[in-house]
Formats: sequence, C-alpha cells, structure tokens
Amino acid sequence: MKKRKPLNKPALFLIFIISAFLVYQLMWALMKEFYRRSEQKVIFDVSGLKKLLFVNDKITQHLDYSVSKSLSVSYNRDLPDTRHSGCKSLLSNAKLQLPSVSIIITYQEIDISVLHRNIASVVHRSKPVNIKEIILIDDGSFDAQAGKLLQQVQGIKIIRNKSPKGRGVARAQGATVASGEVIVFIDSLSELNVDWLSPLLNRLTESPRSLVSPVFDVIDSDTFEYKPRLSIHKGGIDWSLQFQWIEISSKARSTAASEPLIPFKSPILPGAVFAVRRDFFNWLGKYDVSIGASGVEDIDLSLRAWLCGGKVEIVPCSRAGLIQTSKGQLGVKRVPFSSYLKGAKKVAELWLDDYKRFFYAVRPSARMQTLLNMTISRRLKEKNKCVGFKWFLSTVYPQLLPLVTDEIAFGVIRQQDVCVELDPGQMPLIAKPRPCTTGKDSQEWSWRKKGMIVSNGMCLTSDLGNMHGFVMVQFCQDLTSQAWYRLGLTIVHQESNFCLDSARGDVGLVISVCVQDSPTQTWHVSSETAGPPSPDRDFSFLEEKSQLEFF
Repeated sequence: MKKRKPLNKPALFLIFIISAFLVYQLMWALMKEFYRRSEQKVIFDVSGLKKLLFVNDKITQHLDYSVSKSLSVSYNRDLPDTRHSGCKSLLSNAKLQLPSVSIIITYQEIDISVLHRNIASVVHRSKPVNIKEIILIDDGSFDAQAGKLLQQVQGIKIIRNKSPKGRGVARAQGATVASGEVIVFIDSLSELNVDWLSPLLNRLTESPRSLVSPVFDVIDSDTFEYKPRLSIHKGGIDWSLQFQWIEISSKARSTAASEPLIPFKSPILPGAVFAVRRDFFNWLGKYDVSIGASGVEDIDLSLRAWLCGGKVEIVPCSRAGLIQTSKGQLGVKRVPFSSYLKGAKKVAELWLDDYKRFFYAVRPSARMQTLLNMTISRRLKEKNKCVGFKWFLSTVYPQLLPLVTDEIAFGVIRQQDVCVELDPGQMPLIAKPRPCTTGKDSQEWSWRKKGMIVSNGMCLTSDLGNMHGFVMVQFCQDLTSQAWYRLGLTIVHQESNFCLDSARGDVGLVISVCVQDSPTQTWHVSSETAGPPSPDRDFSFLEEKSQLEFF
C-alpha cells in the first residue's frame, strides 16, 4: 500500500480556520436563541390581584357600569370561547416564529376590579405567546391608589401622568419605551378571550404593514355577562369624522360565511385593542400627540395606514370583549366637544382633500377652530408618498357616499398666484387678494346654488351705495347683495351686474364695470361644475353694453 502524503501545513491551517468558524457560528446561534428565550420568559404573577381590591366612591359614582356587579365577578373568570371552531386547527398548523410583544394598557378613571380582569385576561389567555413586557399608563387618574397597588404585581411597569393627556398621548408614551417587535394597544374596559394574541401576531408576520384588530364581543355593563357578537361589523366613519360600527356588505358576508377564518379589511380601526409592528408604527409617524385628546387619533392613524401603503384588518380568530356602556357606542371614548373639533379639523385638512367640504357642511363650527400645526404631518405625508382620499373612497370605503348639498363650486378663488381671502383681522371685514397658501382655511370658499359665496359662515357682500363698491364679508342672509353668478371666467355681482375686481387689491376687492378679458376680473375656482347660473332676469342691456366693450 502506498502511504498517504501528509497534508501540508497551509491545508491544515485552512481546515482549522473553517472548523473554528463553523463552531463559532453554531455557538453564536445557540447563544442568540438562549438569550431570546430567556428575554421573553418574563413572569407576570397576577395571583395577588384578588387581594388588591378596593372601592373609591369618588370614582365609582361617575362610571357607566355596575361596580358592585364587577366586584362580584372573579378577576380570572372563564369566558365562552366565541371563536369559529376552525380557529384551533388553523393556529396549531401555523409554523411561523412569533415576534416579541409589548403590551400597552391605558386607563384613567376606572374601578380596579375591571382593570384587574383586563390584566389577568392578557396574561392568562395569551399563551403560548411569551409577552416581553406589560406597560400600564395611568393617564391622570383621580388618585394613584390603583397604580400603587399594581406595582406589587411582578413584571408590570407603570407610568403615571399627573393630569389627563388623552388616550393617544398616553399610548404614545407607552410606545416610546416599548421594546417588543410588536406593540399591542389595549383599552382597560376590554377583556381578552382565549388565545386572542397568536392570530394577530400570525397575521402581522404574513402582512407586516398592517394594523390588526380582534372581533369584539359585548360585556353587559349591568350584569357583566360576556355576550358573543353574532353579526360581523367593521369600523367606519361618517362625514363628521366620528367612529361608526358598520355591518359588512352582503358580498362580504357571503365571503365570511365560506371563509370564516380569513382576515377582512376595515376602513377604520376599532381602536380598543389592536396590534402593529413597532417598526411600521414608527414609520407611519406613531400617534399624532397634537390630537391625542380628541377621540379621532385612531381615525387619523387608520387613514395614514391606508393612504400611505398599509392596511387595517380585523382577524376573526382573535376575540375580545368590551364593556358596552350605557352612554355610547361600543368602544367609543367620550371627549370634550371642543377637543374633538380641533382634532377632527386637522384630520380633515390633512387627509380629506376636496372632500373636507362635507366635514365642514356637517360641522360648520369647526371652521372657527384654530387649525393645529400641520408642518410635521404634511412633511411625513409627502415623505411616505401617500395617495389621495378619492382612492380611499373608491377602493376601501365606497359606502361613505358624498353628501347631497346645494354646493356647485368650492375651493380657492384664484387669480394667478393670489387668492380671495377673508381678512378677520380688519373691521369691517374686507375680502382681499392674498398669496395663495395651501390648506389656509380663510381662503376656502363654497359657492351655493343661490349664488352665495361662503367661507366660515360668512358671505361675500357688496353694493355701490353703503359699501362704495368694496367687497365685504358679512353674515349670510340670502340677500341679492350676496348673490353672484359666473359669466365666462368672471364673477358677476347679481344686484349691480358689476364684476369682482382686484384692481385695488392693496386696499381690498371691489366690484367694477365688467371689461372683457380684463386680467384683474379673471378668476379660477378650484373645483366647479358649470358655476352658479345667471338669475331669471332680462339681461338684454348687457348686449347693448357689449358695443362699448363691456362684458
């Protein structure tokens, strides 16, 4: 037999290096998995919750549910499994590795027995998922007693605001300190059902640019009975930008009947419980804290998701109960009306485009609210290349139909780079041509069938006597001095048959004898059909004037 030649030193060294590298890679992978698992194994001991019950009479007398009944219900009660029977097998067949989770629960004035059931349901019904952290945000409760007691529960972090900031702000605070790959926001009036979390995480693994929510059942506010919701609903809005539960269409019902386990899209997020990947949430811009106390924060977030490349879905295999209070819709927070108006106005100006006129039609008082700063929001909208609201109506929410109004033109009244503007800083109010500014409320006008041109409830008004031909802005009274009609590209004052003119723009707009093709009498309206028609009068004198080059 021939003797094998011994390997030379370079070859031995190469084999050694490769072997060492492979061993290093294996050890590194094992260590990463070990630390990942050990990091997730946070122990939340809620067994002591039943010892922490107390009643705060100053709070309970203002609550919309029976505190005495809540106290009689176990903090760790059994709930009926309201999922479709196929959900169990669907989840058992899922092979996906689930991401780490941060739970954020916000509460304000609440009976602690309700909060205890909320926390216990999160901990006990989230298996087999290992929750990384639970963060409680006390948003300015009457006293800190509940938080002090809950600090005794192992594994829970508590952040307390000295005064109420609003749900959106409180959730944003929690998201700032959250470290999980997925953030789950939960309202304290909810109670999570069997294995509610896994379906949400599975869906986010399949569709990472989504906001996902469970199907909501009802918890009776008087008896605390957990009642399955038999009809299928999703979240919507009306033109006042208030949340509405809407039943799915007959076509969607047929699909749901044949495919009961498939997630379905929801125009607006039912925000009481939802999950989102932390990286996508940050990319969207998080919660807008400027509207965090308005009750429209989830509407804003939903529109941002849909219009900027994401989506909102409801996952049928995840179920949660919400206390149905006696004074509102399921899961809808009550907020001061002025706060709602400010937040809704910003959402309308930011996302609704030309359709914002429908918002102002049903909420005219919103025009008098100061517009919140839009700089960061608009910059984010541009950076994320968000599409227009028309796409949302046609693709996502065709059920939201345009209002039938007497409006036949709307938007800005433009002449080159200047627009007609209501000048509230001057008395009497004079309409002036000012540099056009996108989204400026005082440059938005609505032209009605009767000829009135309206902004903020005020009408363009003029006469040749008392006003000396200047165009003022006065309360709308359906007067002939407030009626205007379209003639070509001119805007003609009905009472005088003179044209709107910017010739004295440094002082204000005026009406003057119509001159054909006059650049100071040429006006463009953002969106118009045919313009207000000429009134039913004899205008033969205009033809006679045409010989003198009057139009």
